[in-house]
Order: sequence, then structure tokens, then C-alpha cells
Amino acid sequence: MQRQNDIIYTVNDLMDILQVSRRTILKYIKENRIKAFKLGYDWRITKKHLDEFIEKNLK
Repeated sequence: MQRQNDIIYTVNDLMDILQVSRRTILKYIKENRIKAFKLGYDWRITKKHLDEFIEKNLK
């Protein structure tokens, strides 16, 4: 069984989910509006942090 915290998204996933550009996602990460972590050269975002971002910013 997969828990909510186990779900991890890429920047490309968030582009599809939020319907914004890659540049916008990276801006949100840089501004700490979305909590993210780096895996190699790529950013990853947990479902928990995506849900928090949506709750705070997309009401």
C-alpha cells in the first residue's frame, strides 16, 4: 500500500497538474512556495508538499 508521503512528483508532473510552465514551477521552488528536494540534477516534490501548496495558493 502506498502512503500519501510516498508519492513523489517531478517538475514535469507538476507542469501537467498545475497547468503552468517549467519556469513557473522552478520559480515557486526558488521562492520556497513549494517545498522540494533535489535528486541528482532534478527537483522532486512530495504529494504532501504539493497539497500544502494548493491549499495555500490555489483556493
